[in-house]
This record gives sequence, structure tokens and C-alpha cells, in this order.
Amino acid sequence: MNQIKRIVVIDLLYLGDLIFAHPFFAELRKLFPKARIDLIANSNFAEIMRVNKNIDNVYSYNKNWNVLRSYEFAKEIKQNNYQLALNIHGNWRTALLLKIVSADKVIGYGSKGRGIFLDQKVDDTINSHMIDFYLYFIKSLQQSHLLEKYFDRNNSALEVSQISNKREKLFPTLRIENKYIQTAEKKLKDLSLKAGFIVLNTGGSWKTKRWPEKYFAELANLLIEKGHDILFVGGPSDNKRVKDIIFHIDKKEKTYNLTGETSLLELAAVCKKANLIISGDTGPVHVAAAVGTNTVTIFGPSDEEKYAPRGRAKNIIIKNKGLDCRPCGEHECPLKHFKCMREIKAEKIIDLLQTEDLI
Repeated sequence: MNQIKRIVVIDLLYLGDLIFAHPFFAELRKLFPKARIDLIANSNFAEIMRVNKNIDNVYSYNKNWNVLRSYEFAKEIKQNNYQLALNIHGNWRTALLLKIVSADKVIGYGSKGRGIFLDQKVDDTINSHMIDFYLYFIKSLQQSHLLEKYFDRNNSALEVSQISNKREKLFPTLRIENKYIQTAEKKLKDLSLKAGFIVLNTGGSWKTKRWPEKYFAELANLLIEKGHDILFVGGPSDNKRVKDIIFHIDKKEKTYNLTGETSLLELAAVCKKANLIISGDTGPVHVAAAVGTNTVTIFGPSDEEKYAPRGRAKNIIIKNKGLDCRPCGEHECPLKHFKCMREIKAEKIIDLLQTEDLI
């Protein structure tokens, strides 16, 4: 039987989207167990995919590159002579990059005219969680007339009929190498932070995904009153926000801060040591879920049906159920009231944590 020996996948989306793609890569590996599978990822988050055992090489693409540098990058990737390219992102940038990479066959998402360079377009109107959205892509590969000569559908690792039955059973599992665990342990030891702490992640890629700073301070005060140590995490851009929050915390000696001081894989190792992470819908909460940590996610403008964390521990969703305007998916509140976040109070989260026996 013919075999595909070289596959490239492109996804320049955010950290959470890459985490959601882990089951996709596991099933892709089952379909093509002997193939070289490479990934082109957003350089801000590529590190998190380099420990994925189902991916052979991860290439970092900087979205700030100009046209010439992007072209040079794609020409370099082209030298790998891929037989199959998969676009699981589907915007114009990824479509153009794969056009230059020039794989023998290109399959992917491509609505709004962006499928012009595809040999086969995958339906991207599926309304489901992102994990299932990516798994539908696997289903489309199995059914593809372009690939029927490459594998025996009857002996495929993941039967087409089983896709829908695997919902909720497949979730991302992030493997952390020992060196990152050791580095994280040292950072926690240097802070004199003991096991059982609670992580607060206050940032968000959109302004509307960020729960108000004063609410985080109120939540931290309530958790500290109940005997919990608090660790703040995030990227360098979150530093000022976190400092402002800590300023309003009463018992500062019970707060610790690693914001901007960890790599993504170190962050994963830190989250693994935590009892719980509380966050808006942003990358670190999905990392925490993938390492088996309990999560509480505050959802505002984004759709929890599509983006809720999945993992083997508890993954609790908090949302303002009384609003018809959410999820709007907007970076600024169209109605200027931001009720989806402002009407969620710290006391409500404490009540839920007690109900779920998480504190």
C-alpha cells in the first residue's frame, strides 16, 4: 500500500487552540503511524507543542514578520517536500503560506474564499467544542477521496463512526519533561510556597476576557481568609495588572508572584503543583486542565460551549446566565456595560468552590 511519509500541519492560533489540538495530533498519528508529522505554529506558543510525542518537528512562525521574511520562511519549509499539508487554522495568512510550501495535496478549512488554494475544503461550520471541531477534520481525512489510496479505511485506528461517540472522552494531555518540573519546583521553593496553593491567572488576550482587577483582589482576600496561599501567574504583559491587584490584597505575605517569570512549559509544571487555578478564558487555564489540575474559568464574551477547558480533573464554568447578549465574541463590549464580567462577584465564586469541595 502507498504511504504518506511527510505531513505538515499549520495552526497559528492562540495557546488554548494549540492545547485543544492535542487529540487531533494523537488521532492523526494513528492514521499515519510511520509518517513525519510537522507543525507550523505561532512563535509565541510553539514551545508548548515541542513536547508532543505525536509531532516530529515544530516550526515557529512570527506573525510580526513582513511579507519577505514570511516568504523566505515558507520557501525554507518547502524544502521538506511534503506530500500532505493540513490547514486547521484556515485564514488567509495560513492559506498563502501553504501555497508557497507547495505540498502535493492540501486539505483544510477555507471559508470566505480562502479555500482557493486547497485540493479539498473541510466544512468549518460545525458548531461544536474546538476539540471536536478538530476531530471532525480527522473524520474528513478518513472520508477523503484524495487519500483513499494511502490507508485502509476498514483498518483505520479511529473509525469514522466513532468520532461522535468519543466526545468528552478525548481531552488534551500535556507531557512535561523532568527538566521543566525541576525548574518549576526550584522557583516554588525559592518563593517558600508549599503544595496546595491556588493559582490566579488574571490576564486575557482580549480586554473583555479579563475579570476586573478589584474582583481578583476581593477573591484573593476571601481565599486567604480561608487559609489558602495565592500564586499569580501570567505573561510579561500582565505584570502591571498583577501588581495593581496585589496592592489591594490585605495579607500580602500570603501572596506570591511568578508573573512573567516562567516559560510556557515551566508554567505547565507550576500549574501541575497547584490545587486549583482560577482564570478567565485564556491559554494558561487550558494548560492547567491539560496537566490535570482543577480549573474554574470565568467566561464573558467567549463561548463556553466551544472553549471550555477539558481535562481529567474538575473543570468548572462560571458565567452570567442572565444575559442574552453573551457570548458575543467581541474584543470590546458592544453595549458598553460589560455585564458579562462585572456582574460576577467574588462571593459567587467562593460559594461555588465550596459547593464543589475545591476549598
